[in-house]
Amino acid sequence: MNLLLAVMILCGVDVYFLKDSPDLLVRLIPESQIEHLTLHYCFEGSLWGSRVVKKEGKFFDAIIKTPLDARIVGIYAIYDDQTIDDNRGQLYLYELSIYPRMLMPFSVSDLEVVIAQARKKIITNTHVDEAIALLDYVNEILKALPVIADSPGESKKNILQAEVDKLKMQVGR
Repeated sequence: MNLLLAVMILCGVDVYFLKDSPDLLVRLIPESQIEHLTLHYCFEGSLWGSRVVKKEGKFFDAIIKTPLDARIVGIYAIYDDQTIDDNRGQLYLYELSIYPRMLMPFSVSDLEVVIAQARKKIITNTHVDEAIALLDYVNEILKALPVIADSPGESKKNILQAEVDKLKMQVGR
C-alpha cells in the first residue's frame, strides 16, 4: 500500500507559469522508465495540441504557448510504451488566469460538489442568490472545459451541463 502511495506522489503532472510570460511549463514525472512521451493539451473545447517531449533528467518538461484569454487547460500524456496518463480518466485540469496570475488544479468531481451545494441551497430555499452564482460559475467552466471527443469525459460534461440547466430553470434563470 505504501509503495502505491509513493508512486502516486512521485508521478503525475505539475504546471507552472514561466517567469515574465503567460506561457506554461508542464512538468511530467513518469510512472515508468521511458524516454519519450507525447503531451496533449487543450485550452478550450475539443481542439487539442500535442508535442513530443524527451526526458531530461528525471522529468519531462514542455513549454506550451498560452492564449491570453485562456481560462482552463486540460492535459494528458501518452508515453512511448502507449501508456496513457490522463489522471485516471479525468484529465489534468487547471483553471488559469494570465492577469492576475492564477493557476489552480481542479477536477470534474469538484464541479459535481459545487453543483450539489447549489442544489441544496435551491431545495432548502436558503441563499438562492449564492446558488445562482455557483451555477453561473460552473456554467462558465463547463463552456470552456476541454474534453476528448466521444469520450466518457465528454458524456460527463454533457450530464453536468444538463444538471446546471435544470437547476437554473428551477430558479427562473
